[in-house]
Amino acid sequence: MASLKQLASQTAIYGVSSILGRLLNFALTPLHTSVLDKESYGINIDIYSYIAVLMVLLTFGMETAFFKFFNDKSQKAQEVFSAAISWVLLLCLVLVVATTIFLEPLAGLLRYEGQPQFLLWMVLIVSADSIAAVPFARLRAQNRPTRFLLIRLSTIGVFILLNLFFYLLCPYLHENQLAQAWLPWVYNPNLGVAYIFISNLVGNTIMLLLFLPEFKSFTWQWPKSLLQKMVRYAAPLVIAGLAGIANEMANRQFLKFLSPEGEALEAVGTFGAMMKIATFMVLFIQAFRFAAEPFFFSGEGAFSDKMARVMRYFVVVQSLIFLALVCFTPLLQWTQFIDQKYYEAWHIVPILVFANLLLGINFNLNIWYKLEGKTHFGAYISFFGLSITVLANLWLVPLYGYVGSAWATLITYAGLTGYSFYLNQKHYRIAYPLKAIGAHLGLALVLAYLSFYVLESQWLWGLIIFIFYLAYLALAEGKNLKNAFVK
Repeated sequence: MASLKQLASQTAIYGVSSILGRLLNFALTPLHTSVLDKESYGINIDIYSYIAVLMVLLTFGMETAFFKFFNDKSQKAQEVFSAAISWVLLLCLVLVVATTIFLEPLAGLLRYEGQPQFLLWMVLIVSADSIAAVPFARLRAQNRPTRFLLIRLSTIGVFILLNLFFYLLCPYLHENQLAQAWLPWVYNPNLGVAYIFISNLVGNTIMLLLFLPEFKSFTWQWPKSLLQKMVRYAAPLVIAGLAGIANEMANRQFLKFLSPEGEALEAVGTFGAMMKIATFMVLFIQAFRFAAEPFFFSGEGAFSDKMARVMRYFVVVQSLIFLALVCFTPLLQWTQFIDQKYYEAWHIVPILVFANLLLGINFNLNIWYKLEGKTHFGAYISFFGLSITVLANLWLVPLYGYVGSAWATLITYAGLTGYSFYLNQKHYRIAYPLKAIGAHLGLALVLAYLSFYVLESQWLWGLIIFIFYLAYLALAEGKNLKNAFVK
């Protein structure tokens, strides 16, 4: 099927940017977890959880709305682009001004009384990311993954280099009393975690500069009819997105505000460090999302048939990634990807990894309502998940700390997936190959439990188990994969 070949190709290309970018970013995890204490690392996790929430608010669903109206032949593509950016720019301006005016009380509310500048930097970082979201979406819609890749990696490259500069080179120069003519002007050893945010700000500034050719065609305009349609289409996505990101990030805040005083940010840092490993699962989901939205919004072919096939192959890849992460955790420990002071929490890794696998399935289940313009279903699903998030965290976090937060994450994503499947089958029935999907996931879960908890992550047994599962998938899906992507 040619269309699936195209989706696989696009996913691979966007995957390069996502995987390389995340890997480069993840390469900093050993550095950050070793040079920062648990509380400082917790601040890093906490600030970026706020950024994730604000990103949903500021982009205001304009990425998806852009795809919807960009492919509408009755609308001019350039007008859609300018309208989307104008709306995002306005929201960013309002947030920056409001944060500047109310910085001190806001810092007190979020427990950053002594470091209010972190909140201002946070708002500037997320504003730059939000403004860039629409140009990135246009590159995807225009099938220009190479430029997408270059800008992504250039931005991340600057961020990586600055982190190495501030956390490796500058401390070395400072300790050995070198480069004293200029070092005091750019480096203060007491700033600690602040250099992560400073590096991000510089990287995002360069990202916006790289987008100048795209912005040349931008004109500040408010086409009333078009903008009303876009906002009306996107508003339910924003509501759903806010509830959805709360499902992902609320556990950090429950840990922060429900943990004993003095241990809160350490608990956030520990949970965040383990979630870094689980985020490897998100790499493929993100790459798939970048390719899937323009692929399905193009309107080519029968959607139901394509979605059933895509879900099958998506689960194959995700189950392999899940089992690999669980079976080869000794390799991650050997490489000291996470500093040893966090190893006390290693037992929650399989829980978080499988939770993220369910999150990917949930994304696949929910594409239908975006294509149908019934985005209010996204709000129903997200608020259903948010109610589970709140109840599970209120129950489990006070009892079990970050372990309870991990189980709350899995319970939430399982609930989301179940409810999404119910709505999918009720309103836009797709004949998913449930027996095959259930068999793949069930066997992966059993083997993961055996490898991690019964055989205690012995690397040889992990390798044998993974090879066995790989052979099983080759026998079960080899012919289907060949028919879909070779013929």
